[in-house]
Amino acid sequence: MKALSATEKWSYGLGALGQNLIYGLVTTFLMVFYTDEFGINAAIVGTLFLIARIWDAVLDPVVAVFIDRVNTRWGKFKPFVLLGGMIVALLTVMCFYAPDFSMPMKIVYIYVTYMLWNTAYSLFDVPYWSIAPTLTNDPAERTKIIAFPKILGAVGIIIASGAVSPLVKALGGDNDANGYLWTAIIFALICVLLIMLMFRNTHERLVGTRAEHETLRASVNVVIRNKPLLIVTLASFFATTPLVLKNTMAIYFMKYNAGDEDKLPLFLLSAMLLMLVAMGITPKIAAKRGKKTTFIIGGIIGIAANTALFFIQPENTAVLFAVNAISMFGLGFILVLITSMQADTIEYAEWKTGKRSESIVTSVGTFNAKLCSAIAGAIAGYGLSLSGYVADRDQTDSVLTGIHLMMSILPAIGLLLCVLCISFYQLSERRYAEMMISLNARKKGSKIIT
Repeated sequence: MKALSATEKWSYGLGALGQNLIYGLVTTFLMVFYTDEFGINAAIVGTLFLIARIWDAVLDPVVAVFIDRVNTRWGKFKPFVLLGGMIVALLTVMCFYAPDFSMPMKIVYIYVTYMLWNTAYSLFDVPYWSIAPTLTNDPAERTKIIAFPKILGAVGIIIASGAVSPLVKALGGDNDANGYLWTAIIFALICVLLIMLMFRNTHERLVGTRAEHETLRASVNVVIRNKPLLIVTLASFFATTPLVLKNTMAIYFMKYNAGDEDKLPLFLLSAMLLMLVAMGITPKIAAKRGKKTTFIIGGIIGIAANTALFFIQPENTAVLFAVNAISMFGLGFILVLITSMQADTIEYAEWKTGKRSESIVTSVGTFNAKLCSAIAGAIAGYGLSLSGYVADRDQTDSVLTGIHLMMSILPAIGLLLCVLCISFYQLSERRYAEMMISLNARKKGSKIIT
């Protein structure tokens, strides 16, 4: 299949940049906005994150089944990305608005707005990542293509990580709540513009037939019979949960453990930039070493660095920043390969069951990501509450230790389980090539020997 143009690759990737500006803002700063600016108890916030994100995860397969029954003259997935992106942008602004309500009404407000945000995000996220497998069926080209949204998505996270705190101070003055609101408005506008660019320049090519009569049960059966997908999904769970947990706890760690919140942008930027380097070199390393081996290498780096992070004094800024960045470097390999390996399992599903079901397979990945986010948010909220956290005060030793554990040892344990899971993955590059020969011959009506 002909390689995609640079314009199409960049446009698709810039869609992820816009998406991750919003995602980075919400996952990294919404909890601290709720606890420190809106005055909500951390346990209440943790419960909200758990409920809302599990709802979001459960909704993904439903959205996927619906999308798989729809096709339009603009494409199967792009219209949903455009609509979902606009709704998410609006709801992001509402999430960072702090009305002067009583405490019970504040809790109602955050539940309503954040639940709606997660509902809309499913409509945005599932079709966006469903586009990737439609662009090519060449595994090497696919890894290169997926590197664009992964790298540019990381750029979105980097911008959010580095720009939010300064923007909040600059736009809010003495009122951080207003600063968060105006920052959310700016990010929402940028997101919509970049999604519109992606809509205009990206073209779906390999789209399965319309599945008007495919039930949710049939879709679940496609997933259950897809062993490589299940393995990648479980490995992804143990890699993504630590990432979300670290991003959520970073502001607390720098504010209370390191005692210098002003260094938060540099702390996050140094980590994200090194992760970006790893994402950029992943396709070349994977082409030489194979996806599975490259994945394991990244996991081992992350395990070692996160473990070392626990034994570093937070005041030792240079070493702290360097080791944390190395931990994210290892994760950079994994993040690219998870999406690439998941996309490969779409052809496996087609070969195994005769159904391509892009949205269903992709929704498993987005479901898993939302579940990771739910659990990480709950761990953060409950961990803070149980350790005795009180906003904007000097914290006790138990609180500081709890924050440090959630930034280091817990992520290391997660990555260890991730590596153990991926060691069972058997869809190698050679096996994939053999499978594609068989699948292409089947499509041409030839007799297949499997």
